[in-house]
Formats: sequence, structure tokens, C-alpha cells
Amino acid sequence: MTSTVQPCRKKKRTKTLPLIAVVFVVVVAAVWEFGYVFEFEYPFWPTLWLAEQTRTPDGSRVTDLVRTRSGSSYAEQHWHHCTWCDVVYPHAPHMAVKVYINTNENDFYLFDWDGWHRKLLPLTVRTAKLVPELIPARSVVELVGDGGNPQLYQNDEPCLVVAQSSKR
Repeated sequence: MTSTVQPCRKKKRTKTLPLIAVVFVVVVAAVWEFGYVFEFEYPFWPTLWLAEQTRTPDGSRVTDLVRTRSGSSYAEQHWHHCTWCDVVYPHAPHMAVKVYINTNENDFYLFDWDGWHRKLLPLTVRTAKLVPELIPARSVVELVGDGGNPQLYQNDEPCLVVAQSSKR
């Protein structure tokens, strides 16, 4: 009689395992979506980690270039997905990334992260001057008229990196 009871228990366990897996996936997706909607940082960690590892065509890490050229006593960098920048700089075709230096909200640089090609492009003239190595060959930095937008960060001129026309 005991042999007929045990197979029933095994069947019961095998029925609950897929249910637990589905509940786990739904909970993880809900937490992820919650973080994305309320602009927490954790949904963007994988993308920001890749952006932080970006290298220039000559092999230098962008993180090291920002560190040495930022002009301030360097302590640390914080790479952040800037949803505000996505709104204020709508000309950026990809994801806006803001790099804080020394956790100072007034000392930062703005990049446009192209995740598909894994390239960082300057989003402002100030950033383009700091890291000119990010501007691809046969490309130019064009100023984007801000139209007197009061929401732009101070002393920032938005720019767009475009391929130079061959008709010149």
C-alpha cells in the first residue's frame, strides 16, 4: 500500500515545480518593470556596465580618459542613465548616460550610448572637447540649436555627431 502512495507525492511535486517557476518569473518581471517605471538604477546596470567598459578606437578606456582629463581632484565616477537627459536632449538617438565625477552633481559629462554598436558618443560640446577620441573618423560635431531651452544644464551646448558628407 505504501508503494501506491509515493508515486502520488512525486506527481504532486512535479506539478508544483512549474508553478513555482512561473511565479518566480512573474515576480522578477514585476520587480524589473517597477524599477524601470520609477527610474531606479538597477534595470540599467547591465547597459551602464557595458558603457563604462567602452574603449576608444586606439584602445584607451573612456573611464580612464574622463578620470585624467576631468580637471578636478579625482575620487570616483558614477555612471547613470539620465532619463531627464533623454527628455531635454531629444536629438540623442540612443540612451543618455551621465557620468558624475566625485559624486558632485555639478561636475558631469553627458554621453549618448549606442548599445547596438557598443559606442559612446558625446552628447554635448563640453563632453566632445573632453574626449575627442570618441568622434569617429570622417564625422563631425554639429551644434544642435537649443532654442533658448532653459532646461539644459548650465554651460552645455547640445551636439550631434554626424558623418561628414563626401560632396566637399
